[in-house]
Amino acid sequence: MMVAATRRALPHHGAELARWASELCRTASGFPGHLSNDVTRRHVRGSVQLTVAVTFDSASSASAWENSPERAALVAAGDALTEGEPMATALVLPGPGQSRLRTATVVWAGLFPFALVLNVLAAAPLAGLHVVPRTLVTTVVLVPLAVYVGIPAVQGVLRWAATRGR
Repeated sequence: MMVAATRRALPHHGAELARWASELCRTASGFPGHLSNDVTRRHVRGSVQLTVAVTFDSASSASAWENSPERAALVAAGDALTEGEPMATALVLPGPGQSRLRTATVVWAGLFPFALVLNVLAAAPLAGLHVVPRTLVTTVVLVPLAVYVGIPAVQGVLRWAATRGR
């Protein structure tokens, strides 16, 4: 689970806010379940804006950090360096990706109709070509069709089917 907040520095406090963000990250890294930190610095309308993201291995680890007295003290210190309320977000890390079998099936289903049509329509005209140029021509046609049309269409049908069953 990732917890992120964006803070805008008071005028002439950008360097202090950067040091504060480093201290916050250092402190968070000592908490159980801590995975990583990321600080992004941007200049927006003449002031420094920092987004601090802290990632934990679970919601309970993130909650322990969020409710800790160490974090509360650091947030209070950050308030003295910033204007406005922090813009906070909590992001849940995605679960495990889809299986390789599912990926292979989706790719095959997105490729097969185009391969079939190409073989029916172009087999005779391409028959005189050697195997390498023939393969080059067919893959130059098939891959973009599968990637930009076939696979997205199959994924759309699967999404539709998944939401229809709910």
